[in-house]
Order: sequence, then C-alpha cells, then structure tokens
Amino acid sequence: MQTLQTCTPARLCYLHLASKEPQRQIDFYRRMLDMDSLAQPDGSWILRGPQRAMLVSPADHNGLLAAAYDLGDQARLGELRARLIENGCAVEDIDSPLLEPCAFLIRDPQGRQTIFGVSRTDSSADRPGMPGRLQHVVFQTTELEAMIDFYVNTVGYTVSDNVVDEQTGQLMTCFLRSDDEHHSLAFFRGSKNEWDHHCYETNEWNDIRDWGDRFAKERITLFFGPGRHGPGNNLFFMVVDADRNRLEFSAELEITDASRQPGVWPQEEYTLNSWGRAWIRS
Repeated sequence: MQTLQTCTPARLCYLHLASKEPQRQIDFYRRMLDMDSLAQPDGSWILRGPQRAMLVSPADHNGLLAAAYDLGDQARLGELRARLIENGCAVEDIDSPLLEPCAFLIRDPQGRQTIFGVSRTDSSADRPGMPGRLQHVVFQTTELEAMIDFYVNTVGYTVSDNVVDEQTGQLMTCFLRSDDEHHSLAFFRGSKNEWDHHCYETNEWNDIRDWGDRFAKERITLFFGPGRHGPGNNLFFMVVDADRNRLEFSAELEITDASRQPGVWPQEEYTLNSWGRAWIRS
C-alpha cells in the first residue's frame, strides 16, 4: 500500500493537552515558548507561537489528548480518509478551531487519538519568538508490534529506523515518518502506556544553545541531554513543562529519501545518545 510519505505527506501541527492546572501550563508556554493564548467558549485555550500551536483544556488529569497532523490541502486529506476507511479504520468527524472543515479523528488499538486535517491560514511563521517548529510526538507502549502494524499498514506511516535488543532480537523502538523528515511519530517498548515526549525542531546548534540558556535563566534544568541521537542523527535536549510533560528541542534531524530502507540499531546508550548517558525506557 502507499504510505503517508509517498501519497499524502503530513506534518505535526498541534497538540491537544489536558491539564489539571491549565493557567499554570498556559503561563509556562507563553513565557518559555513565546506563545500567545486565546480563551475559547468551551473553557479551553488556543496557544500559538512561531510554527507551533497547542490546545489546552482543563481536566482531572494531565497529558496528551490528541496529536494533530496537517495534510496541506483538502485533496490529500480526502485521499487519506478514503484509504483509512478502505483499511477498516473508524473515522470520526471533528471540529477544531485550528483546522479547516472536514478534519477527522482516528483511534489506535490502545485508544490514542490522532487528528488529521488542513491547518487554517495563520501567520504563525511570522510570529516573534525563538525558532522551534512542532515536529514529532513519541509514546511508550506495552504492545509495540500492534502499534507499528496499525500506523504502518492501516494509516500509512513509513518505518525509518528500528532499535533492537541484540540478545533477544526483540524490537524495542520504532521511528516512523509521514514526510521527508526522519520521524514525526515514534514508539518505545515500555512497561506502561503513556505519552513519552514531544519535540520542537530548531534551525541549528546555536538555537539549541539559546533554548538551553533560556531555560537556565528560569532555573529549569535539563531532563536529558544535550546529546545526539543515533536514529535521526539530531542534536537534542529535554526539559519538562509545568505539568511535568517532557519537551525536546532538536536540530539537524535527518531528511530522508523516499527509497530509504529502514535502519537497524542496537538497544544501547550510544544509540540513544552518542555523546554520553542515555535515558533507557523500561
């Protein structure tokens, strides 16, 4: 079957977050990520910054409600919708203040929600602020093979790289792409099912430095990094937001050719951080 990369390229365009303390979370993203906020009639908030956007809704828990991908135009969106229905995937129409009409939502076998649509015209690229385009989202899962099967064979993502335990041969991590960037979605094998992190792609190494300095001024220490990932070859570091969700800042993420075959990496610290210590999910 055709993939998202070869048929309907898609880029992550916004996240919908749940927050027990939404005002504190909104203040964090306004202050630290240069995002404007706009209250919505349903009690949620739209946040927008340069090439990044978010919905924050009050809830009795913290975390990710949905990740939304932009297909670029309605024709591509229609192609994807038809292919999903043909592959037996349930499609739910939704209204989103950040997307044009005809957006829809799907649920994977573990209930994660992914939205596909066409971004409303917005001058977010021209907004003042430090560079950091919302670029990928990552999860931990107890059913890695089932997740990969769904997102590749039902939805149409393409595998860029696999990380494998050399002793058992078991797949431990899978990086999936939906356009020419190394990954816009990834899954780690873990002992629980949870949102792992999301990432903002900057322009160069100096941007990584400047983001690090910004967090340092607020006494927000790095959770992981700085370093360089093996799969994707990107420079990175991670911090946490007001709700303890993990954010990654990245530069130099690999651009892939459509014909690129999946790579295989060993499950070891060097794979996750060629510069030093790594965070190994368990």
